[in-house]
Amino acid sequence: GVERVGDGRALVAWALLSLASAGLVGCLFAPVRPLRVTGYTFHALLLAVAFGAAAVLAVAHGFGGPSGDLAAPLWALGALAATALACAVAIVATAALFVIDVREAEDEP
Repeated sequence: GVERVGDGRALVAWALLSLASAGLVGCLFAPVRPLRVTGYTFHALLLAVAFGAAAVLAVAHGFGGPSGDLAAPLWALGALAATALACAVAIVATAALFVIDVREAEDEP
């Protein structure tokens, strides 16, 4: 069944991160252009960090881990590669949204 894990501090951290994520998604659909552009920027920044972290982990495990004796299973390397690829695709999609938004701004009188 469902079980609560962690103390009150972990629960507060989870709630704050959930609110921040919801706020970021809200920015992507905001009617005000500067707020949307800010949302695109933070989204791309967060995805770049996630892409970098996934790439570092994939390379570290590919070379045997930090101590050189950690053999990562093939499925784990595949999952890291898929995560890195998803982040890279999301960065490109965010850039496409940004370009569309800028072009719409140029078309407005």
